[in-house]
Amino acid sequence: MFNKYKIILLLMFASILSCTNESANEPSYEDLINTAINNKARSEENIDQDKGRKPAEIIKFAEVKPGMKVLDMVSNGGFYAEILASIVGQDGGVIAHTFARNKSNPDFSYAQYVNDSPHMSNVNMMYADFDSINLDENTLDRVFIVQNYHDLYFDRPGYGVDDVQAVLAMIKKGLKPGGMMIIIDHDAEKGSPSSTGTSLHRISDEIVMSDMKMAGFKFLDNTHVLKNDWEDDLTKSVFDASVRGNTSRFVHKYINPN
Repeated sequence: MFNKYKIILLLMFASILSCTNESANEPSYEDLINTAINNKARSEENIDQDKGRKPAEIIKFAEVKPGMKVLDMVSNGGFYAEILASIVGQDGGVIAHTFARNKSNPDFSYAQYVNDSPHMSNVNMMYADFDSINLDENTLDRVFIVQNYHDLYFDRPGYGVDDVQAVLAMIKKGLKPGGMMIIIDHDAEKGSPSSTGTSLHRISDEIVMSDMKMAGFKFLDNTHVLKNDWEDDLTKSVFDASVRGNTSRFVHKYINPN
């Protein structure tokens, strides 16, 4: 009887040791993020932006994990799509959204870049204007909209929309309960009207927070890792030479509670 129990205990110990060794061999979350960012297959243009955009801090803040499905809105250039594709892996996927007109634009090279890049084999293109985005219900774990939320208010054909809430309702539909939306955009002064989306390519985070609350999202957190309002003149266009590439940006995280 004693030998029987001894054998059982030894087998249990061996099983625990095996699991421990497997865990020890798995890369840490930070290692996973760093590997994705340091991937030499990324475009040089995107790599050159790392210092100013701090993708490691943003991905960690967004809590993107392997196996997730992520929508990258206005993904033109693929700065985040490239990194997200490596993070979520082949068990996950990235939807790279761009405007409908780009499907027939001969100068739009991003789609070809995605198709020709093995490290983006889990990325699928979506061509749709903001008000034509159609998502399957409860299929997304994360949604990124980076430096383009203000375009919802951009008063030019093919960009802004008449009803921002309709767009957010579609995103909420696509997000799983507990899924998160990450919004990064150029700061405008507090109290600024939404028209700064057109005039300055900026937006006040107060407008974003109000929009998201109205749409049924819950504000979770923000990070100041991209804040630079002590140097950035918030009254100038982001394309003004004195601030371009060095703007102050807010970073918000919202959750779909149900």
